[in-house]
Amino acid sequence: MGRNGGRWTTPVPFPLGTTRPEVPSLVRRLPDGGYLVGEAAAQRAEAPEWTCSHFVTSLGEDAPLLLGGEFVPAQRLVATVVEWVADQVTHRHGYPPEHIAVAHNCWWGPHRTHLVHRALAELGITDVTLLPETLAVAVDYVSKQTVADGGTIVVGNTGGSGSGVAVLRKHEQSSSADLSARGPGSGLEPLGPTVESETPAGAELDELVLERVRTEFADSFARLDPADPGHRAAASRLRAECTRAREELSHRELARFSVPLPDEPGEFELSRGGYERMARARLEWLPEMLVQTVQSVSLAPEDLEAVVLAGGPARTPLLRELVRQRLHERVPAPDASGPPVRVDGSPELVAARGAAFRAAEVLSAATDRAAAGAETSVLMRVRDPGEDNPVTENEYGVDSTEAVIENASADPTVPPPRPPVEVEPMSVEPTPTKKSFKILKLTLAALLIAFGLVMTFVQGFGGQSAGPGIVQQAK
Repeated sequence: MGRNGGRWTTPVPFPLGTTRPEVPSLVRRLPDGGYLVGEAAAQRAEAPEWTCSHFVTSLGEDAPLLLGGEFVPAQRLVATVVEWVADQVTHRHGYPPEHIAVAHNCWWGPHRTHLVHRALAELGITDVTLLPETLAVAVDYVSKQTVADGGTIVVGNTGGSGSGVAVLRKHEQSSSADLSARGPGSGLEPLGPTVESETPAGAELDELVLERVRTEFADSFARLDPADPGHRAAASRLRAECTRAREELSHRELARFSVPLPDEPGEFELSRGGYERMARARLEWLPEMLVQTVQSVSLAPEDLEAVVLAGGPARTPLLRELVRQRLHERVPAPDASGPPVRVDGSPELVAARGAAFRAAEVLSAATDRAAAGAETSVLMRVRDPGEDNPVTENEYGVDSTEAVIENASADPTVPPPRPPVEVEPMSVEPTPTKKSFKILKLTLAALLIAFGLVMTFVQGFGGQSAGPGIVQQAK
């Protein structure tokens, strides 16, 4: 997200991958202490003990992760990914980002966010804002859709490692609001805690597709050797194919993909109906979480303006249908319709866009505070004690000689009073007569001083010669 003059442009995804804007959360440690992130880490299939993928779920645990024979805390890997993304943006645009906003899992608390902030500070990254993914999704939604003041929405976000649901209300922003409370998401307030669950998750749904392939090619999978780098690379490519097939089934009835097994490569077909039958039990968790979260804040589905779904699994048509059915069951009136279910065209990028909007809000608030704190000159008039209607001590609690700000808006035709001007006396050279007299006085003073020195010397010399004579007479 860039700034053109004083206006922010629309957030656009930055191409982190070769074919997609996002990359897998994969980090590989190198022998020299460096790290590879994303696709570069996935392409290095040898020595899997140097690679870590699910480090986000280990954040906050006391035990660090073992990578290449060295213990690395999970927050260090999170900070490494953020640093890598910032470096990619800097390399592309030629200058570093002004501010970084990271949308994280909703189950992060103050302890985990503190660990990440500290790890980022160790890498020299300090201008960072961390916000939950559910809030980031809501910020993106209200930036594009109109939500009435006092309106309430519920957000259901399904990520790679779990799901989160939150109810948020938009409050009216008055003109006297704090300068930092500006932007599309500044008036959003969470109602109650965020409800999180490990189900459904994108990785879990990918595993269902992979399990079907494993059943179909059972003999080939049995011959895979985990110690063989080629076999590990083939398994990694197969998992990527399963993810692509799951996403393809959101807009197609049939997905066909290759099975790159070393001994028996082949193809596999999966229909949308077959996938939905496998995933239905897990997808039903999200509608139930939505209903329970709304009820926990003493609201009903008809009190909501919209239900916003985000994350890769939100593309699944079955999930949207399950949410509609579950919410409509809670509507008491038979002729009333439940809240609309909203899904963005790129649901996996919604949280990132919302984080970009929040970063723009932070920078705009900092600019407003700097402008508000700028020095302002005010014209003031000091009343003379002899003027009419002097300011008494009892009126404002100040002395009558204190400065009083005049009401400049009383009569716009009268020019404002001029501020008092102090005139410094000019240094004028003396006339020639005065200058000669001054030189004469200085000359006489010098002569008197010289005469005094001579007399002092003479008297002192005479006293020294008389001293010995007196001593001799005494003898």
